[in-house]
Amino acid sequence: MGRVSKRTSAPAVAVKEAKICYKAGIYARLSSDQDKKKNESVEVQVKIAEKYIEDFNREGTERIEIVDRYVDLGKTGSNFNRDEFQRLMQDIRLGSIDCVVVKDLSRFGRNYLEAGNYIEKIFPFLGVRFIAVADGLDTGMRGSNTKQMAAEIKNLVNDMYAKDFSVKAKQHLKQRRQEGSYVGGPPPYGYKAGWDKKIRKLLPDENTEGIVKHIFSLFIETGSFTAVADDLNRQKVNPPSVYKKTGEVFFMPESGAYKGWDKSAVERILKSETYTGKLVQGRTSITARDEKNRIHKAEGEWVVRENTHAPIVDAAIFAEAAKVCERLHERTKSYTHPTEGCPIGENIFDSVLYCGVCGRKMTRHSYVKTYADGSKARLDGYFCLNGGQTKVEGCPASNRISKAELVDILMPLLKMEFSVYLGKMKKYTEIVKEQIREKGAEIDAKIRKAERSVAAAKEEERTKYVEYREGIIPQSEYVAYKMRQEGRLHDLNRQKEELEADRKNLDNVSGKYLAAARALLRLKSGRELTKEMIESLIRRIYVYPGKRIEVQFAYTNELLEGVLANG
Repeated sequence: MGRVSKRTSAPAVAVKEAKICYKAGIYARLSSDQDKKKNESVEVQVKIAEKYIEDFNREGTERIEIVDRYVDLGKTGSNFNRDEFQRLMQDIRLGSIDCVVVKDLSRFGRNYLEAGNYIEKIFPFLGVRFIAVADGLDTGMRGSNTKQMAAEIKNLVNDMYAKDFSVKAKQHLKQRRQEGSYVGGPPPYGYKAGWDKKIRKLLPDENTEGIVKHIFSLFIETGSFTAVADDLNRQKVNPPSVYKKTGEVFFMPESGAYKGWDKSAVERILKSETYTGKLVQGRTSITARDEKNRIHKAEGEWVVRENTHAPIVDAAIFAEAAKVCERLHERTKSYTHPTEGCPIGENIFDSVLYCGVCGRKMTRHSYVKTYADGSKARLDGYFCLNGGQTKVEGCPASNRISKAELVDILMPLLKMEFSVYLGKMKKYTEIVKEQIREKGAEIDAKIRKAERSVAAAKEEERTKYVEYREGIIPQSEYVAYKMRQEGRLHDLNRQKEELEADRKNLDNVSGKYLAAARALLRLKSGRELTKEMIESLIRRIYVYPGKRIEVQFAYTNELLEGVLANG
């Protein structure tokens, strides 16, 4: 009789496999943002990626959840210096994204080496899955060596395409420039761009050409960039950057704060030959690898074309404005370069001098004065850049003071403030040094105690470990001890670090006290003010119109009470 097996089979239990969920960022890119029809292809790229993810989530044990969409418009694929791509990488590093989905590899990048580096090294290292929908590339569980090889070939083709396109684009730009076509971005202030058959030309802008003429005539009359800027600001004329964005020539209160003209904006217009009907193009170029790296070309490589568009100012007016610019340049040469025998000295008030009206740091103005006998002397003064400017309404009044006037006010003020201590300098120095020494010794003793506690805790931990390994104490007891010990060591080390920081701070304070002592000694001897004296004794000096000043001392009476108490 055959044996009957007593084994019984248990009913099968269905085990539901947990789904793996990826947090995805969809990336799309387009080389040009000038054409609205082309921009629609970015939306198509995103929709293709979304449709792929939707279909993907219906199958298998994996799921992709869309966290964000990253779109770069007007960005070349030849490099990865793109704002939205950098934002995507930042989110990857923060752990918000662990899957990147693109329509195809060319949208990700056309640089073979850099794209390959991201796909093969950087993304795997960061634990990021990469999917190129149209190319069938998926570096996750569905990826394959064949698809990987195809991706590498396609990346190489994209790289070659980008380089070939870059060469052809440069040749096309050069040809258009030689034809007299304006190939720049937004047209210069005073002009608008329009097409004459296949030539892009500059046309006078009826809204702003009159303002450009006014800038030239007023500059020739006043001989000052600042005067022109002030006049435009008084009339609330929007600067070129604001006009380009809003199309409004004059400031509209509902648009927010007024952003006015400055002398550099006026100077750029006055020096631009474009306003005489001449086009000077191709002064700089960019590399395909780095859009931000501009190469300045030699003047011989510039493309210059006369009479390419209607002038706003005639050649005679432009030449007269150029002469005024040259005279200004010659006049300021002595201000910007040290004069022989009159070198620029140390700016002793550099870190403490501020405008009392707007709070801006005062700017030094240094110049050389020639006297009737032929002798020269360098004179310093200070002024607020905001003061008197019509562009900044927070500081409407001119605010100036000479260095000599400032020193004449400060010297007696300092001697009066520190008169008590000037008579007890030796006592002051001895007390300060003793207080610092005692405080330092106290902190050093606490540091040594903390170090002994850390050493004892570590020795105790070693003993406990030996007892655990030898079976003297059970594992549960050792684990509980270890957890307590970690917290104790953390507290001890933190206490030691805080004490060391206190010691370092005390050394800094000691240096400041000794610097103050040296400053007071020099003040007592009647020597001239120095940068060390100013920074040791004064925290800030505020200057107001009318040569009035407010001084905040670094060392008040309360700080030095010990000197008086022991006097």
